[in-house]
Amino acid sequence: MSIKTLIASALAVILAACASGPERPRPTPLTELAPSSVLVQLAWRAELGDSVGALRARAASGLLAAATLKGSVQVRDVGTGRIVWEAAVPKGISAGVGFDGQRVAVIDSDNQLTAIEKGQIVWRQRLNARSFTPPFVAGGRVFVATANREIQAFDAENGAQIWTYSYTGEPLVLEAPTVLGALGADLVVGLAENLVAIRPDDGKAFWSAALARPRGANEIERLSDVVAGAHASNGLLCGRAFQSSVTCISMQTGSRAWSQEDDGAAGISGDDERIFASDRSGVLKAWRLSDGSPLWRQEALRFRGLTGTTPLGRTFAVGDAQGFVHWIAKDSGKLLARMATDGSAISAPPLLVNDTLIALTANGGVFAWQPK
Repeated sequence: MSIKTLIASALAVILAACASGPERPRPTPLTELAPSSVLVQLAWRAELGDSVGALRARAASGLLAAATLKGSVQVRDVGTGRIVWEAAVPKGISAGVGFDGQRVAVIDSDNQLTAIEKGQIVWRQRLNARSFTPPFVAGGRVFVATANREIQAFDAENGAQIWTYSYTGEPLVLEAPTVLGALGADLVVGLAENLVAIRPDDGKAFWSAALARPRGANEIERLSDVVAGAHASNGLLCGRAFQSSVTCISMQTGSRAWSQEDDGAAGISGDDERIFASDRSGVLKAWRLSDGSPLWRQEALRFRGLTGTTPLGRTFAVGDAQGFVHWIAKDSGKLLARMATDGSAISAPPLLVNDTLIALTANGGVFAWQPK
């Protein structure tokens, strides 16, 4: 059975269960917020012109790169929203975007890794499997995580393949982005339920740590892939295993520091003291970074389809499926502020770039806020 068939089978079972199960709970109504010292204002907004679906934006060097499913790519100035350059990917885009301030990398609907500079497509490289994770562009290379559990590195200048790292694990793959990014000078990736540290020069792994122990009577119940959104601080690297747990591991040895069972699908974030996350029902939680002890929980946003969390100052931000972005106090979980967008779902965790918070909506809206 091919990897595509395995993915399709998993999704079919999940969708069938949702359709035949009880009626989905209604989102918790929003209540009026008390006056707060957290004051934000809309700095600018823009329209990408089409749906972004589950695509994600990326910022670097004061620039924001975003794309639509139909293939429009725009690079904007973060401070003003002004378009710096734009391009079109004829086949449309299935995963993206990656961006290092110079090059944008996306995967088109024909399964080709595509690199773009200053509005021009400079090279394409066909992949041997689908990808649900935005490419990662850094150090003159483009890194890709594919659904057959491979990590590949390509030369950012010409698209030449440099190395491939392969992993064998559970046959089913979660159709969602996994962790793919920098860990100091190295690469950290999510492969099945594991976080793996890889040397970017040669593709050699030097430690691997499981965030969960897959359990269940069938492959669907055992699906516990690492989801995008990790946090590194004070020698610990923390992440989420789908529908299983939030876990922190030692960045030096890969050994587990602590783990908390938590049924969630959105990635986590944190600061030097705490880890923040929401579970599947939309309950926000905080744990102490050092030992995983629970600090607080906030239930005011239940069933609102929350994104991953984004720390900023003494607060963190989270988007919801009704198009709101909420600011929450790190120390208590208190809701401090909220801003509306265009009413469509916030498609990924908000991005913090310098002092600007940016949210991308499913309908292609780009909203940027700054503190007053």
